[in-house]
Amino acid sequence: MLEQYLQRHPPPVMIFSGPEGVGRWSAAEAYIQQSFCETGNGCGVCAACRKINRGEHADLIRFPEDRVLIGESDDPEPFTIRWLLRTRVCYTPFDGKLRFVLFPRADLIQHEAETALLKTLEEPPEHTRFLLLVRNLSEIKPTIVSRGVVIPFQLLPAPVLEGLTGDLGAADRELLGGSLALAGFLRSALAVRMRDLLRQGLQHPKALGDLERWLAQGERKNFADQGYDEELTYLELLDAFTGMMLQEIQGRPERAALARAVLEFKGDLHRELSGLHPYLLGRMFQRLDWILFRKSKAASR
Repeated sequence: MLEQYLQRHPPPVMIFSGPEGVGRWSAAEAYIQQSFCETGNGCGVCAACRKINRGEHADLIRFPEDRVLIGESDDPEPFTIRWLLRTRVCYTPFDGKLRFVLFPRADLIQHEAETALLKTLEEPPEHTRFLLLVRNLSEIKPTIVSRGVVIPFQLLPAPVLEGLTGDLGAADRELLGGSLALAGFLRSALAVRMRDLLRQGLQHPKALGDLERWLAQGERKNFADQGYDEELTYLELLDAFTGMMLQEIQGRPERAALARAVLEFKGDLHRELSGLHPYLLGRMFQRLDWILFRKSKAASR
C-alpha cells in the first residue's frame, strides 16, 4: 500500500495500526524519507535525506511520544495542536511540495486536542499529510478513523522474526510473540538475571521469597541497578516476567494451578489503579508458595 502511495497522490491522513514492535514507526519514517528523497528511494545521501537523518528537515514535524495537548489560546506551546495549526500547517512547506506531520503515539492526543485536530483533518491543506500511529483503532476517535486510510500491521511471521533475532534462543523468540518489542530487554543482563532468579524460586521457598522482593523493588531500585536503560516500563517488565514464568513451569505436575495464578496476575496488571502492583505481586507469590511448597505437605498430614 505504501509503495503504491509513493507512486501516486498520497491520502491526506494515514493511520498505521498494529501491535508494538512490528515496524509501524520504521515504515512511517521510511515512507516519509522516500517521499522527500531527491532520487525517490530514500538514498540517505541527498540533501533531503541528510536533513531527515539529522532530524532537521523543516517539513517533517515529528511529535514526541508524550501527551499532546490543545495548547494555550494566546501563545500555544510547541508540539501542541494549536501550535501546529497556527504556526506550521497554515503555511506552505519550506523545502518541497509536501509537509508531513507524524504522531508516533496518536492515542496520547488528548480529547480537546483531538477535537481541534479533527476540524483540520476534515479539510486538510493540499500540502500537508498526517501520519497517526496507534496500536488499535479504538484508541482514536471514530470520526478520525473515517477520514483516514488505515495501513494495517500484523505480528511478524516466525521466519521473519527468526531472521531479525537470530542471536536469541528459541525460548526468547517464543516470548517475543511476533513482535520485536521485547527484543532489547531479552538481550539485556536484566533478562538473564530475571530468568535465573525465577528458576531458583521454583526450587526453594526462600528463593521464591527473594524473587518476590526483587520484583517488588524493581521499579525504584533493582532494575536500574543492573544497568537497564528503561526501554520498557515497569509494567511491561512484569508482563515479560509472566511469559518467562509460563515457560518455566511447562512439564511440572502443578502446571495448571501455577498457570492460573500467573494468568490472573497478568490480567490484573493492566487495571490502572495506583499502588496495585505490590498487592498483585504479593497475592500471586502467596499462591505460588502454597502450590509449590505447602500444598503437598498439608495434604500428607
